[in-house]
Amino acid sequence: MDTIVIKIKGLRSAACVSSIEYKLQQLPHMEAVQVDFVSSEALLRSFEKINLQEVQAIIEANGFSMELPQKEGAPKRQKPAKNNSLLYSGMLFFILLAVEIVIYFYKYQLALELVQTAAAMELVLVSGALLLAGKYLAFGLKQLASDVPHMDSLLAVSSLLAVGYSFYQGVGVFQGYASEYDMYCAAVAGAIFFTLYGKQNAAAAERAFSNFQAGGFKLPKAVLLLNDEEEVISGNHLLPGDTILVREGSVVPADGIVIDGQAELCEAEITGSTEVIAKEKGAEVFAETVVQSGWLKVKATATGKNVKAVQLWRLAKKFAAEPKSMQKLRRTDKLAAIFLPIVASISVVTALSWYFYTGEAGLGWKVLVSIMLGAYPCALGYAHSSSLLAVVQLAKSQGIVFKNPAVLEQLHKITLAVFSRREGSVANSMELVQLTALNLYVEQSLPEFLPDGRVRTVVELQPKEKAELIRSLRWGGERTLVYGNRISDMPLLASGDVGVAVQNSATEQFAHIVLPQDEPKLILKSLELAGTLSKIYKRNSVLALCFNICCLPVAMGLWYALGGLLLEPLLLALVMLLSGTSVIFSSKAF
Repeated sequence: MDTIVIKIKGLRSAACVSSIEYKLQQLPHMEAVQVDFVSSEALLRSFEKINLQEVQAIIEANGFSMELPQKEGAPKRQKPAKNNSLLYSGMLFFILLAVEIVIYFYKYQLALELVQTAAAMELVLVSGALLLAGKYLAFGLKQLASDVPHMDSLLAVSSLLAVGYSFYQGVGVFQGYASEYDMYCAAVAGAIFFTLYGKQNAAAAERAFSNFQAGGFKLPKAVLLLNDEEEVISGNHLLPGDTILVREGSVVPADGIVIDGQAELCEAEITGSTEVIAKEKGAEVFAETVVQSGWLKVKATATGKNVKAVQLWRLAKKFAAEPKSMQKLRRTDKLAAIFLPIVASISVVTALSWYFYTGEAGLGWKVLVSIMLGAYPCALGYAHSSSLLAVVQLAKSQGIVFKNPAVLEQLHKITLAVFSRREGSVANSMELVQLTALNLYVEQSLPEFLPDGRVRTVVELQPKEKAELIRSLRWGGERTLVYGNRISDMPLLASGDVGVAVQNSATEQFAHIVLPQDEPKLILKSLELAGTLSKIYKRNSVLALCFNICCLPVAMGLWYALGGLLLEPLLLALVMLLSGTSVIFSSKAF
């Protein structure tokens, strides 16, 4: 037997459906045809191999068009293209840093020709660094022109000013003045290297999460009885009226009526009750229920998209599409809207003050560059993503998978926990736990491991009613975490702010957090990991900004006014190196 599903374009009414069903039924050896007007899909079943050319000819002769639907399944992740920009920018940074260290201490001991060669090499290498970050610099300038500042805008402006100043100083070196060797090439390369590291880190963090997205629903295999012969087909390819055989240990593939046999079934996936129910002739059975003992011959009354299990999945998909309170990520670049104008204003005012005070344009330019480049928080670009990567890797080592980074960083806002009942004979029940102190959890079994909560059991609610109850609570200001693993729990799970399920369970596709086993205590570990993320992120942010804040008075010339130095290029490059590496190591320390 051959069964296929095709898509028919152009169906306009029920009359079109009836017409095309009748004409396809006339094909030789065609056993059954069913056309769904809503989805425009046609299921064809034949005793022989179906000739797609004949099918297409009939469909097109009636004014319609045909296409084979794409196979269901998660799209394959494309391997990211190899990009060596980070490697090259790192090499340029450390080469330039080494050159500037040598020149800073020995420029008066070296031959002028060597100093000039070093200056030329620095200018060439920093130009290469600018090319490696070209698309980000161009984007930053574009955003600046559109009055929407971006952190890349600060990088672009400060880097171009610093390179311009370095070329200006290079001219003096080429004219024979070694004292003019005052270049910010290493600092610019350092800013670019750590920026590229941040971009790559952010991309890696994004790939570490599989976004919350409902897939398809595949019914179990069916044993179809045709002319007293058994044929194994996909449960999605059954038609109403088909007779199916269900044996002990197998899963019912369609909703139907028992026409022969006796068996005991567990309907926990659909009703939530673990009570075993005896079925005999005339009894109703549902898809996704399990035959514990005996056998049944069932006449299908609802198949494919019309079975109760698939209706629950479609209802869950509808709830999942609603916006939730925990779907927004923290965006570092929002700081640029305030940070960039402030830094630019301080830079210009301070530079002009020094110019009018000393009459030296070069000094004013150097102060401008020092403040702009010294204030650029390149390490802030990966303070968050490094934290995420570290915590996600720690979670995966313990078998816990977070699908959404926003959920991980906002778990501390949960006020209500909802657990679908896993045991007992009461169908459609769940437990609401009003949380008052998340940090007082103790590791015991449910519900004793929530001593700080007020537990209320809700029973005799249908899956849709349970989901609507959680949605109404969410709209009332609660932040809900929902735990469940059965098909009947899918709408409930999709209605909450945070869905938690067990790996390979029916509800996994609607979960934001996937646990390795059916143990609610592991939710505590998820909360602990969220706390770890918050701690690392705060520490990273302090490290990313403190060096820039400390550099600002020196860059403005306050130390210089007291007889000290300005923020020299070499010092700025070393500060960038220290700031960047401190954030990297901070992310590894739990």
